[in-house]
Amino acid sequence: MTSIAETDRGARMALRQATAAAHQRLHHLPGLAALQAGTIGRDEYAAVLRRLLAFHRAVEARMEAAPSLLPYGIDFARRRRSALLLDDLAWLGAPAAPLPPPPVLPPLLTAAQALGCLYVTEGSTLGGLELARKLDHLLPPGTTSGRSFLFGHGAAHGAMWREFCAALESCGTTPDRRDEMIAVALAAFAAFGDWFGADAAAS
Repeated sequence: MTSIAETDRGARMALRQATAAAHQRLHHLPGLAALQAGTIGRDEYAAVLRRLLAFHRAVEARMEAAPSLLPYGIDFARRRRSALLLDDLAWLGAPAAPLPPPPVLPPLLTAAQALGCLYVTEGSTLGGLELARKLDHLLPPGTTSGRSFLFGHGAAHGAMWREFCAALESCGTTPDRRDEMIAVALAAFAAFGDWFGADAAAS
């Protein structure tokens, strides 16, 4: 049974708390850990971008088939970032080599489920600027060259994050909807971890 405290904490806080451990495990994945430490090499960075590209393409395919989020003020077309990953790979001169299919994401049958999935990719924009700075040893400092993905939505980042948070609260007004968001977000985090190497994440 859901407590009053749980129902009052809001959708974004419920998502944050429920997915905190899953999100933290991703920090220990080899490529992402090297990126965070500022020790990643050029080839390893390109490999991380290819992995991210495959995952984002999978998310985008699911979102295309999901119910529209326009009633909640979210235009998903503005939030696609696979093209940025392709730009970064092209700048590096690294091919966007075909990869085996990433883990299958759950179907997104409701707006709440779609927002739960989008929480994973939108949340990744929050630390992007810090990670971008960790690439100064590889890429021209003070530019977006080779790291446009990490700069996320650029100058629109703050406004788009606030819009997304408002959509979470507008849609997640009941415990059932918040549970849908959380279940899909956890599944997406697990798929992401599997794609980068679940064994490393669990160690």
